[in-house]
Amino acid sequence: MINIVNNLLLEALMKAIQEERMRGYFLEAAKELIRAEGIAVVSARNVAERAGYSYATLYNYFKDVRDLIFSCTEDFMKECVEFVSHEAKGTPGKERLVKKTKGYVKFFLQHFGIFTLLYQLPPSSISTKNSRVAGIHTFFDTIIEEDWTAVCGVSSMDPKKLKRIREHFKYSIHGLLLFYLNGRKEMEFKSFLEEVTSIVESFVDLID
Repeated sequence: MINIVNNLLLEALMKAIQEERMRGYFLEAAKELIRAEGIAVVSARNVAERAGYSYATLYNYFKDVRDLIFSCTEDFMKECVEFVSHEAKGTPGKERLVKKTKGYVKFFLQHFGIFTLLYQLPPSSISTKNSRVAGIHTFFDTIIEEDWTAVCGVSSMDPKKLKRIREHFKYSIHGLLLFYLNGRKEMEFKSFLEEVTSIVESFVDLID
Protein backbone atom coordinates (compact mmCIF):
# COMPACT_ATOMS: atom_id res chain seq x y z
CA MET A 1 0.00 0.00 0.00
CA ILE A 2 2.81 2.37 0.93
CA ASN A 3 4.55 1.64 -2.37
CA ILE A 4 1.37 2.45 -4.30
CA VAL A 5 1.01 5.76 -2.49
CA ASN A 6 4.66 6.60 -3.07
CA ASN A 7 4.34 5.78 -6.76
CA LEU A 8 1.26 7.98 -7.09
CA LEU A 9 3.04 10.83 -5.35
CA LEU A 10 6.07 10.38 -7.58
CA GLU A 11 3.88 10.37 -10.70
CA ALA A 12 2.12 13.54 -9.54
CA LEU A 13 5.46 15.22 -8.86
CA MET A 14 6.86 14.24 -12.25
CA LYS A 15 3.71 15.49 -13.97
CA ALA A 16 3.93 18.82 -12.15
CA ILE A 17 7.60 19.17 -13.12
CA GLN A 18 6.80 18.38 -16.75
CA GLU A 19 3.92 20.87 -16.82
CA GLU A 20 6.12 23.59 -15.33
CA ARG A 21 8.84 22.81 -17.87
CA MET A 22 6.39 22.98 -20.78
CA ARG A 23 4.88 26.18 -19.45
CA GLY A 24 8.37 27.62 -19.24
CA TYR A 25 9.10 26.83 -22.89
CA PHE A 26 6.09 28.84 -24.05
CA LEU A 27 6.80 31.63 -21.59
CA GLU A 28 10.41 32.03 -22.71
CA ALA A 29 9.38 31.95 -26.37
CA ALA A 30 6.82 34.71 -25.80
CA LYS A 31 9.32 36.82 -23.85
CA GLU A 32 11.87 36.48 -26.66
CA LEU A 33 9.29 37.69 -29.18
CA ILE A 34 8.32 40.66 -27.01
CA ARG A 35 11.95 41.68 -26.51
CA ALA A 36 12.80 41.34 -30.20
CA GLU A 37 9.67 42.55 -31.99
CA GLY A 38 7.12 43.75 -29.43
CA ILE A 39 3.75 42.47 -28.34
CA ALA A 40 2.16 42.84 -31.78
CA VAL A 41 3.77 39.61 -32.99
CA VAL A 42 2.72 37.56 -29.95
CA SER A 43 0.15 35.02 -31.08
CA ALA A 44 -0.48 31.40 -30.14
CA ARG A 45 0.97 30.22 -33.46
CA ASN A 46 4.08 32.42 -33.34
CA VAL A 47 4.86 31.54 -29.73
CA ALA A 48 4.27 27.81 -30.28
CA GLU A 49 6.42 27.82 -33.43
CA ARG A 50 9.26 29.50 -31.56
CA ALA A 51 8.88 27.07 -28.64
CA GLY A 52 8.82 24.09 -31.00
CA TYR A 53 5.33 22.79 -30.23
CA SER A 54 1.86 22.96 -31.75
CA TYR A 55 -0.21 26.03 -30.90
CA ALA A 56 -2.97 23.80 -29.54
CA THR A 57 -0.56 22.56 -26.85
CA LEU A 58 -0.14 26.10 -25.56
CA TYR A 59 -3.73 26.12 -24.35
CA ASN A 60 -2.97 23.24 -22.00
CA TYR A 61 -0.88 25.64 -19.94
CA PHE A 62 -2.45 29.07 -20.52
CA LYS A 63 -6.09 30.10 -20.75
CA ASP A 64 -5.38 32.29 -23.77
CA VAL A 65 -2.70 34.54 -25.22
CA ARG A 66 -3.52 37.34 -22.76
CA ASP A 67 -2.90 34.95 -19.87
CA LEU A 68 0.47 34.11 -21.43
CA ILE A 69 1.31 37.78 -21.97
CA PHE A 70 0.52 38.67 -18.37
CA SER A 71 2.71 35.82 -17.17
CA CYS A 72 5.48 37.40 -19.28
CA THR A 73 4.70 40.74 -17.63
CA GLU A 74 5.15 39.24 -14.16
CA ASP A 75 8.44 37.67 -15.22
CA PHE A 76 9.68 40.96 -16.66
CA MET A 77 8.81 42.72 -13.41
CA LYS A 78 10.91 40.17 -11.50
CA GLU A 79 13.79 40.80 -13.90
CA CYS A 80 13.47 44.52 -13.30
CA VAL A 81 13.56 44.05 -9.51
CA GLU A 82 16.70 41.94 -9.81
CA PHE A 83 18.34 44.52 -12.07
CA VAL A 84 17.49 47.39 -9.72
CA SER A 85 18.74 45.44 -6.70
CA HIS A 86 22.04 44.85 -8.45
CA GLU A 87 22.34 48.52 -9.40
CA ALA A 88 21.48 49.88 -5.95
CA LYS A 89 23.23 48.51 -2.91
CA GLY A 90 23.72 50.26 0.39
CA THR A 91 21.83 51.74 3.29
CA PRO A 92 18.19 52.74 2.66
CA GLY A 93 17.73 56.46 2.17
CA LYS A 94 18.20 59.26 -0.34
CA GLU A 95 21.35 57.89 -1.99
CA ARG A 96 19.87 54.46 -2.56
CA LEU A 97 16.57 56.01 -3.68
CA VAL A 98 18.53 57.79 -6.42
CA LYS A 99 20.35 54.58 -7.35
CA LYS A 100 17.15 52.55 -7.45
CA THR A 101 15.36 55.10 -9.57
CA LYS A 102 18.29 55.23 -11.99
CA GLY A 103 18.41 51.44 -12.11
CA TYR A 104 14.69 51.36 -12.80
CA VAL A 105 14.90 53.74 -15.76
CA LYS A 106 18.05 52.01 -17.08
CA PHE A 107 16.16 48.73 -17.21
CA PHE A 108 13.47 50.21 -19.42
CA LEU A 109 15.97 52.06 -21.57
CA GLN A 110 17.37 48.62 -22.40
CA HIS A 111 13.90 47.11 -22.86
CA PHE A 112 11.59 49.64 -24.50
CA GLY A 113 9.16 46.86 -25.44
CA ILE A 114 8.73 45.91 -21.80
CA PHE A 115 7.96 49.52 -20.86
CA THR A 116 5.30 49.57 -23.58
CA LEU A 117 3.89 46.30 -22.31
CA LEU A 118 3.62 47.49 -18.71
CA TYR A 119 2.64 51.12 -19.10
CA GLN A 120 1.29 51.91 -22.55
CA LEU A 121 -1.11 49.10 -23.40
CA PRO A 122 -4.68 48.84 -22.05
CA PRO A 123 -5.04 46.18 -19.32
CA SER A 124 -7.65 44.35 -21.39
CA SER A 125 -5.05 43.54 -24.05
CA ILE A 126 -2.47 42.00 -21.71
CA SER A 127 -4.46 40.34 -18.93
CA THR A 128 -7.47 38.27 -17.97
CA LYS A 129 -10.01 39.01 -15.25
CA ASN A 130 -7.93 36.97 -12.78
CA SER A 131 -4.64 38.74 -13.51
CA ARG A 132 -3.16 40.92 -10.77
CA VAL A 133 -3.08 44.07 -12.90
CA ALA A 134 -3.02 46.38 -9.85
CA GLY A 135 0.51 45.15 -9.22
CA ILE A 136 1.69 47.07 -12.29
CA HIS A 137 0.36 50.37 -10.97
CA THR A 138 2.13 49.87 -7.63
CA PHE A 139 5.27 48.28 -9.10
CA PHE A 140 7.55 51.31 -8.79
CA ASP A 141 6.13 52.09 -5.34
CA THR A 142 7.04 48.60 -4.18
CA ILE A 143 10.60 48.93 -5.48
CA ILE A 144 11.29 52.21 -3.64
CA GLU A 145 9.17 51.50 -0.54
CA GLU A 146 12.01 50.90 1.93
CA ASP A 147 14.06 53.87 0.74
CA TRP A 148 11.12 56.26 0.55
CA THR A 149 10.15 55.33 4.11
CA ALA A 150 13.74 55.95 5.24
CA VAL A 151 13.77 59.35 3.52
CA CYS A 152 10.52 60.37 5.18
CA GLY A 153 11.93 59.25 8.54
CA VAL A 154 10.24 61.20 11.34
CA SER A 155 8.73 63.81 9.03
CA SER A 156 5.96 65.83 10.64
CA MET A 157 4.20 66.36 7.31
CA ASP A 158 0.58 65.36 6.82
CA PRO A 159 0.60 61.72 5.60
CA LYS A 160 -1.79 62.69 2.80
CA LYS A 161 0.67 65.32 1.58
CA LEU A 162 3.53 62.81 1.73
CA LYS A 163 1.41 60.41 -0.30
CA ARG A 164 0.74 63.08 -2.94
CA ILE A 165 4.45 63.93 -3.15
CA ARG A 166 5.26 60.27 -3.68
CA GLU A 167 2.61 59.91 -6.37
CA HIS A 168 3.81 63.03 -8.19
CA PHE A 169 7.36 61.69 -7.97
CA LYS A 170 6.29 58.44 -9.61
CA TYR A 171 4.40 60.21 -12.37
CA SER A 172 7.34 62.56 -13.02
CA ILE A 173 9.79 59.69 -13.42
CA HIS A 174 7.50 57.77 -15.76
CA GLY A 175 6.65 60.90 -17.72
CA LEU A 176 10.31 61.71 -18.25
CA LEU A 177 11.02 58.10 -19.21
CA LEU A 178 8.12 58.06 -21.68
CA PHE A 179 9.25 61.29 -23.35
CA TYR A 180 12.84 60.05 -23.59
CA LEU A 181 11.93 56.63 -24.97
CA ASN A 182 9.62 58.15 -27.57
CA GLY A 183 12.23 60.68 -28.68
CA ARG A 184 10.22 63.63 -27.40
CA LYS A 185 13.04 64.74 -25.12
CA GLU A 186 16.41 64.61 -26.83
CA MET A 187 19.45 64.54 -24.57
CA GLU A 188 22.58 62.54 -23.97
CA PHE A 189 22.27 59.46 -21.81
CA LYS A 190 24.43 61.01 -19.10
CA SER A 191 22.28 64.15 -19.08
CA PHE A 192 19.16 62.02 -18.86
CA LEU A 193 20.43 60.24 -15.74
CA GLU A 194 21.39 63.59 -14.24
CA GLU A 195 17.82 64.74 -14.86
CA VAL A 196 16.55 61.64 -13.05
CA THR A 197 18.78 62.46 -10.08
CA SER A 198 17.51 66.04 -10.11
CA ILE A 199 13.89 64.88 -10.00
CA VAL A 200 14.56 62.57 -7.05
CA GLU A 201 16.35 65.30 -5.12
CA SER A 202 13.66 67.86 -5.90
CA PHE A 203 10.94 65.69 -4.44
CA VAL A 204 13.03 64.67 -1.44
CA ASP A 205 13.58 68.38 -0.71
CA LEU A 206 9.81 68.83 -0.47
CA ILE A 207 9.73 66.58 2.59
CA ASP A 208 10.20 68.32 5.94
